[in-house]
Amino acid sequence: MAKISSIHVNGWFGRYDKLRMSRNLFQEIFDQDLDTIKERVIFVGDSPNDMPMFDYFPNSVGVANVAQFKDQLTAPPTWITEQVGGIGFVEVAEAILEAKKISC
Repeated sequence: MAKISSIHVNGWFGRYDKLRMSRNLFQEIFDQDLDTIKERVIFVGDSPNDMPMFDYFPNSVGVANVAQFKDQLTAPPTWITEQVGGIGFVEVAEAILEAKKISC
């Protein structure tokens, strides 16, 4: 299997995707069932290989360069940043910190 990313091509053997492995991570490392906490998680991605995550998480964000793949995204992110790449991720982080400040 192979999927394109905004900066590389991901290739692997077997039935793996980011969502399947995130479920494993949350269960094995954090002892959390992802289905019960998914509303408290924000996923940020940038390309078609992130579609399982965009589809699963209600709080999914694509950095602006995800727009170049809009015709390939059957499951787009809930929100898209104004900035691309790492700067788009910073935009998300700043929004979270600002919301945290307002709620305190």
